[in-house]
Amino acid sequence: LAIVRNLQENEELVIVKIKEEDFVPGSGSQWSSPNNQELFHQRFQQFCYKETPGPREALSQLWMFCCKWLRPEIHTKEQMLDLLVLEQFLTILPKELQAWVWEQHPESGEEVVAVLEDLEKELDEPGQKVESACVQ
Repeated sequence: LAIVRNLQENEELVIVKIKEEDFVPGSGSQWSSPNNQELFHQRFQQFCYKETPGPREALSQLWMFCCKWLRPEIHTKEQMLDLLVLEQFLTILPKELQAWVWEQHPESGEEVVAVLEDLEKELDEPGQKVESACVQ
């Protein structure tokens, strides 16, 4: 994947070194395996500014992690937006539900909604919301 951006005259191209542990052995296409896509998603989420020598390198690494996660070379804008909205939707759920939903491995916002609606049906009480299932 080549990330091409317009560089101003005073900007430099920053080369980002990928650590060996970023790859899953035997995965064929190293960059496109689902394991690596999730790894880059986690790296994007958990990135720490202190791990870089400066702001330019930090921004460059975030850019790279984001592109490896969202994969704009193969996903449409709608698919990338769906991934971003899915992540935000999961973030606003109660913590107990977040873990449970992630175990279901949803690939879209619609899948999350279906899983949560099924859970509400399992509660077998009309009008009971999913969040009440988490209260002990």
